[in-house]
Amino acid sequence: EEKIQRRVEHDLYYIENWSVLLDLYILLKTPFSLLTKNENAY
Repeated sequence: EEKIQRRVEHDLYYIENWSVLLDLYILLKTPFSLLTKNENAY
């Protein structure tokens, strides 16, 4: 339940703060998260 709540919070943050730069940041950060096998990734 806590993970779902955190995911919803992140989704709402993304919706409220959307920008091209935020998308680029996410795109650049994603490969590093995949390589480090971050346990917090959804």
